[in-house]
Amino acid sequence: MTTAMANEELLARIKEDELVRLCQDMVRIKTVNPPGNERENADYIAAYLRKIGLEVEILSHTDTRATVVARLKGSGEKPGLLYSGHLDVVPVGAQEWLHDPFGGEVIEGKLWGRGASDMKGGNAAIMVAAKVLAEAKVPLKGDLILNFNAGEEGEQLGANAAAAHLAGERVQAVVIAEPSSNDVYIAEKGAFWLELTTYGKTAHGSTPHLGQNAIMMMVSLLSEFDRLAVPYQEHPLLGGFTRSINTITGGVKTNVVPDLCTVTVDQRTVPGQDHRAILRQVEDLISDLSGKIPGFKASVKVINDRIPVASDPEETVVQRFFDVVGEVSGKRPEPKGVAYYTDAVSLVPALKAPLIICGPGEARLAHQPNEYVEVARLVESAKILTLAAARLLT
Repeated sequence: MTTAMANEELLARIKEDELVRLCQDMVRIKTVNPPGNERENADYIAAYLRKIGLEVEILSHTDTRATVVARLKGSGEKPGLLYSGHLDVVPVGAQEWLHDPFGGEVIEGKLWGRGASDMKGGNAAIMVAAKVLAEAKVPLKGDLILNFNAGEEGEQLGANAAAAHLAGERVQAVVIAEPSSNDVYIAEKGAFWLELTTYGKTAHGSTPHLGQNAIMMMVSLLSEFDRLAVPYQEHPLLGGFTRSINTITGGVKTNVVPDLCTVTVDQRTVPGQDHRAILRQVEDLISDLSGKIPGFKASVKVINDRIPVASDPEETVVQRFFDVVGEVSGKRPEPKGVAYYTDAVSLVPALKAPLIICGPGEARLAHQPNEYVEVARLVESAKILTLAAARLLT
């Protein structure tokens, strides 16, 4: 039998109705974060994977939150391959949806619901790829490791636990089935969010000279902060560093001089930047202003610290994955990057492996009302993930 014929027989095992059913079932399991409640979805996936013969472990976080790590064993002659997804979804929001956000209805070739795109569709494709390889008894030379995480839409709860659990594992790549319309991304920006606080002294609004206005201190701080030059080198896939001041709170009443003002800042970093160095710049700025402005007092706190992650587009595993996507979709991808971050921030450093993002959802629908995944994309994703694992692990 030729390789082409073997591939066709393998991909013929992918059943659209099963993919749809899995995705529907998972959309109907409400895993909105906060609070998460991922355990029911974790148990659902674990039962499915055990039934098809995989070794399954559930990493318990709380009574209601859990992460899955499963394994389709290979001979150990090659490093393994990690397929990863997350279980939680963001809230539905106040806007009325066209279809029940937890109904999983299929209408005009689209499966509708919160998480269909981000990323229960991707999880379904991973599960079916594993089933096809297991039932076809493909002689894998490396383990196919599946990981479904709690808490990606927040604190990376599951990814941190999975990274610790898998640390030291030899894998060729970390493949995350986040929404990409089955295109391929191999780089993501880091996040370095700061909370700036200024401290004043309260007084009656009619006698402001008796107080120290924390809001006006923040005005001074932000004026200088916005001009702070943060060094970086433009990245070919990610572009440059960005910074955005996105929240501000201060004061309690119109007739009370505010003694506290707090701002949060979203900074997105690129490879080569040092988060500690950026923090020192801000600390030095605060120290400088304290010496120039009478009574000025401020602090800075890190509230989110995620490193940028980027793969070399010339890595053999990346090129081979591109080849598979080209075969299945008819269009070989070009290397691309994304401005958001994924569970790769935990998994890639622990496993010291290249990052590949490829999933059936559409990034533009993530966190949006009327989210859906196209059924045709689901099938295409399962084909990509099945064929990639077969190629890389045999």
